[in-house]
Amino acid sequence: MTDRIKERLVQLRSEVDAATLRAETAESLVKDRDQALLERDNEIKSLRVQLDTSESRLERAEADLAEAKGRVRELDVKAEQAERQQMAAEKERDGWEEKAEAVEQKYRTAKAELDKLVAEMEGL
Repeated sequence: MTDRIKERLVQLRSEVDAATLRAETAESLVKDRDQALLERDNEIKSLRVQLDTSESRLERAEADLAEAKGRVRELDVKAEQAERQQMAAEKERDGWEEKAEAVEQKYRTAKAELDKLVAEMEGL
């Protein structure tokens, strides 16, 4: 009977050793996974900070873009107004040039008549 007990004790010790080894292995795996989770959590936090920063920069860039678009619209309106003013000034200039040509033509005609009259008077 004592041999059976001894065998049983050896067997139980072997089972305890095997269970202890499995428990230590499991604890090591849990530690490794906890560490991996902690690293992932830190990485997620870092990525969230980067995301927040990127979103803030995007909001600023969108606001700047909207402002720039507004300025471009204003400049377009001013350019159109300047173009209309230029066209009106050119039209007015053309009108004055036509009037000047007409006056110059009248002057030439009057001068020619005067020169003719002077020549006729000299011939008398």
